[in-house]
Amino acid sequence: MASKIIELDEKRLERISPTELSHHLMRLPAKKRLEVILSREDAEAVVAALPDQDFYLSLKEIGAEDALSLLSLANVSQLNYLFDLEWWQKDRVLPAKAVEWLDRLARAGEEQLLKWLYDADFELLLNLFKKWIRVETVVEDVDLTEVVDRLPRNTLDDQYFWETLYPQYEDFLKRLLSLIFETSYGFYKELMNHVMWAIDAETEEQAYRFHKGRLEDHAIPDFYDAISIYTPLEKTGIGCGKQTHLELDASSPPFFALAVVSEGDLLGQALRQLRDPAVLGSIQLELAAVANKVIVADQLCHDEPENLRLAVEKTAAYVNLGLQLLGGDALEQAQINLHEIYLEHLFRLAHSRVMTLKQRMQRLYEQGWLSRWPERLHCLDPAWMDAAEALMRRTPRIWRFADARTPPREDFFRTVADLQRAAHCLDVIESLGALLDLLAPETERFRWVLWQEGQVRDLADVTITNMVFTAAANFRLDGRWQMEPISLWRWHEAFAQLGPDQIEQSIRSWLAGALQDPTVVSRIETYLHPNFSAYRDEMASFSAAHPPKPALVRFFLFKA
Repeated sequence: MASKIIELDEKRLERISPTELSHHLMRLPAKKRLEVILSREDAEAVVAALPDQDFYLSLKEIGAEDALSLLSLANVSQLNYLFDLEWWQKDRVLPAKAVEWLDRLARAGEEQLLKWLYDADFELLLNLFKKWIRVETVVEDVDLTEVVDRLPRNTLDDQYFWETLYPQYEDFLKRLLSLIFETSYGFYKELMNHVMWAIDAETEEQAYRFHKGRLEDHAIPDFYDAISIYTPLEKTGIGCGKQTHLELDASSPPFFALAVVSEGDLLGQALRQLRDPAVLGSIQLELAAVANKVIVADQLCHDEPENLRLAVEKTAAYVNLGLQLLGGDALEQAQINLHEIYLEHLFRLAHSRVMTLKQRMQRLYEQGWLSRWPERLHCLDPAWMDAAEALMRRTPRIWRFADARTPPREDFFRTVADLQRAAHCLDVIESLGALLDLLAPETERFRWVLWQEGQVRDLADVTITNMVFTAAANFRLDGRWQMEPISLWRWHEAFAQLGPDQIEQSIRSWLAGALQDPTVVSRIETYLHPNFSAYRDEMASFSAAHPPKPALVRFFLFKA
């Protein structure tokens, strides 16, 4: 996480309360988080103060095998949340993953395994054991010695005989059944009887119903509820007057969501100004709930920490954009809106605006001038192609150029300025269609005539800049604006007339005369301007007497 990590000195970490410490832990790197927890004498109380979601994310970020010490300190609610996310695939429990996690829990501490078993839903245990083992019993009045060879080989009481359906987990399942047998023989008998006689479909349905209920308690919806997060919403549809309080018996809200919010964004600034714990706690729950909807609706895996952080970052970015769309950059208005407006509404408002831009780009790609170019987006120069591809992603992104601190990258839409930049990018790309109409390139012919030792060897390498610069070269040579690759034998003659000033002046004059709309001309010049500068930089060291080798020149098309 690139934002600031809260710096707390070691002495303060040792003396603040577990609840206060839990507020800060999610801003620490995962390994440091575990180190801080284990350094405390009241480590179990510190872990107990972690909301279930924060515990789960911490364990996943640290790594299951490296976090056995954290697993040994978990409470039942945290274990249930962990298992609900790890064991289930839609409405089916995954028996192999369940064994793996219960084995880890046993290695973390047998008392932890017992603690969970005492609290686990009987329907869930039954569902698992029906998938793990096959059980038979001896009918009364039958001599055991006569039938023992036909029975499964495992037994603890000479009454129930079983064999595992997962031989690789046989040792652990023996250990688990022995633990249940030694702890409560009555429970053991009930479990074995139900494994033999209960109906599979009813058992699975009951186990899933309890599982779904636990997820709903943590604001994790099913898919059809989750996709409502992407229902379009305009300003006129936003209501005010939300309830901003936590129930007294509610569990502690998760802190991971706040840890991802950028402190420099309007949302981060507004959150820092909040003083009412109830309001802040309510917003934490809202952020987590919207992020959960995003994960489910986008069909991301809950068990990948990066997916959770990505969903929270997307949520925070869109909420920040929603705040700006409603109140500009005014911090006071942002605070009022956080009190009055549901974060889901802010998210949906922002998403609606972003999707409007994506749909515009999609139409340009599928129906506009880009659809007439065989290689579609590849005719755009790299920076513009990156921007177009980012906008067409399932979750649209904006392309951010490199600065002193970060390399070029895709990012979520976060501000109104991002919307404006993307809209301007689309305006420019749309205007390039006028160039394609003027140049009327013979695309199929290019596939056969392009020089195979040049920088541009295939139609997929041809860009708008190549087309315009090549047409300008032909104009300088023959007085015709024609997009015909330059013959190698004419390169020495051509380069003498292709100085940076000559190329730029010719292109600008041609555009002004050929296109009637000055706005379109201005947008095309915006696209070409970086290429004029790049051409000037790369050609500055050459002269008419000593031109660059054609194989090194990327601005023109050549033919042998």
